[in-house]
Amino acid sequence: MFDADNQNSQLLLTNALQALANANTRKIVELLAEGPRSSHELVQVLDSSGEKIRAAMQILQTVGLVSEGKSREGTVYLFNPAGLNLARSWLDRVNFIVDGLGQ
Repeated sequence: MFDADNQNSQLLLTNALQALANANTRKIVELLAEGPRSSHELVQVLDSSGEKIRAAMQILQTVGLVSEGKSREGTVYLFNPAGLNLARSWLDRVNFIVDGLGQ
């Protein structure tokens, strides 16, 4: 749950929103929400370089939106829906404030 008075919550929320501010990382999150993918698959689907995908994965893993798993083919990336909980909680808080103002 988002705690506006907690600096750690503030920092985690800021980092998650910054990660999602990039169109490429948002697309990766959408693709991984559909199911696990290898970096090779992401490179092909996004028509991007492996270096850019690895950089995006590092950011997304740091903020808790993506984790790594293993498959027969090697490493796959998985979406972590719990990584959105803090942002969802903050948005719920904003909606509550707006609803209270009659907007």
